[in-house]
Amino acid sequence: MSSSIDFPDSDYKMIHLAGTWSRERHIEAHDLRPGVQSIASIRGASSHHHNPFIALKRKTATEHENEVYGFNFVYSSNFLAQVEVDHYEVARVMVGIHPHQFRWKLAANECFQAPEVVMVYSEKGLNGMSQSFHDLYRNHLISEPWKTVERPILINNWEATYFDFDEEKLVRIAESARELGIELFVLDDGWFGKRNDDTSSLGDWYADEEKLPKGLPSLAKKVNDLGMQFGLWFEPEMINPNSQLYQSHSEWVVGRREEHLTFGRNQLVLDFSREEVVQYLFEKMRDIIIKTQLSYIKWDMNRNITDAFSVALKIDQQGEFFHRYILGVYALYEKLTTEFPNVLFESCAGGGGRFDPGMFYYAPQAWASDNTDAVERLKIQYGTSLVYPIYSIGSHVSASPNHQTLRATSLEMRANTAYFGTFGYELNPLELNEEERSIIKDQIRLYTTHRSLIRDGDFYRLLSPFEQNETAWMIVSKDKKEALVGYYKVLTTPNSKKQQILSLKGLDDDVLYTIEETKQSFCGDELMYRGLPLSIEFNGVNSNKAERGGDYQSVVYFLKGK
Repeated sequence: MSSSIDFPDSDYKMIHLAGTWSRERHIEAHDLRPGVQSIASIRGASSHHHNPFIALKRKTATEHENEVYGFNFVYSSNFLAQVEVDHYEVARVMVGIHPHQFRWKLAANECFQAPEVVMVYSEKGLNGMSQSFHDLYRNHLISEPWKTVERPILINNWEATYFDFDEEKLVRIAESARELGIELFVLDDGWFGKRNDDTSSLGDWYADEEKLPKGLPSLAKKVNDLGMQFGLWFEPEMINPNSQLYQSHSEWVVGRREEHLTFGRNQLVLDFSREEVVQYLFEKMRDIIIKTQLSYIKWDMNRNITDAFSVALKIDQQGEFFHRYILGVYALYEKLTTEFPNVLFESCAGGGGRFDPGMFYYAPQAWASDNTDAVERLKIQYGTSLVYPIYSIGSHVSASPNHQTLRATSLEMRANTAYFGTFGYELNPLELNEEERSIIKDQIRLYTTHRSLIRDGDFYRLLSPFEQNETAWMIVSKDKKEALVGYYKVLTTPNSKKQQILSLKGLDDDVLYTIEETKQSFCGDELMYRGLPLSIEFNGVNSNKAERGGDYQSVVYFLKGK
């Protein structure tokens, strides 16, 4: 284990983040009990199911008060995080590489370096713990230049076209997006080999001549000539058996070739424990980056490891495979980020399957979930914020009805959720009407105005979607002169008994704040101890005065101090 710490009593609740694909990092809590309670992954990735994070909070602790201890593993593969309560009620917390199938053979004078665990103490509740994690990762884990550089607002073509596109269609999407104020065009899956569905071509990292007969450099130049940056999707860790790479190097696949190999999403896994595999992919990706002047890479990983065996390792070294694999992933990232420090990487693993601090040094943002539904994202982003900085959370406005849930929400609701992350779009701008285009232009202006605040400010959770029908959060600048507040109500309630106010946090008691949207002014102590007046809600009879109503309500307020 990388860390072991004993607490003299067990009067705590254990907090962790659980889920699965499309509903990652939901908050779970339970009282400590005698014996072992644990979370883990043995899937070759930190996983959708359990994030490598646990916390112990006093039973009296709240979001903003009393003691909390947090533990986060800086690692992206198999892990174990457990609390054991013994017969004297001593609680021992241990975090490290999962012992399942793990062995490491050391020769004389060799050493093994275990991954690190970040441990946080807070006397200001869960939110205080979160702010410590956020500041540490922003200031000391995320690499230059991404600590202070503004991340571009992007549009990804995936939900607009899926595999059905050509150069002309992509350029028209980019042109339309640029008119809206979008800064980066990202070409997702389907651009390489003969990739018309998810059954072929992984490993063949050259442009599909039928879709892109002039090649990637032609498309990239046309996008750049629009004044936009150009980005690409890769899944470098994976291979399809019908690829040219598999025909040339079937020995590069994870698993015993003489036995039945398990498929996931119609693909196998490349053996990243082999240096020649890492070097081959580096050369392929390097060539594309140079030829296209690439600005952004979305690095995806859509299946976990089931056949944990490397033909390159001796039998008595097979217990080293999982760790050597993730070291190979880090090695490829290291090669690419060293040679191309100005290329922005976004990590992805079927959405949020590898959302961990081990990735953040190389990829300062991660795709939080393949589920882009604004209502579901309230829980996903709220849970993620327990540990990870807001500016690391990939969050986009997608089409409605949503492609994952079929839920229909307003363009306003979708953007009001996505603002609290790395903002972008996942839709077809060619299908928007003029009113929608005007709304999106306003959204982009709002985000570009406040993205430094979103990047650098202190995040406060106000109302939890895991406890009620409403969600609220806010970001306050370090000097407490500005704040951005988000409020959301999922289902309408007739003639609500609740007062229409929201108690804020983190403001200066003595500063007078003006609410940009309403032009009202209040002192910080009023906003925190009395509350921010919310816009008037429809109660069944006040339609002449109501400013919001129905299901899926949302409001964003900007506060400016004098």
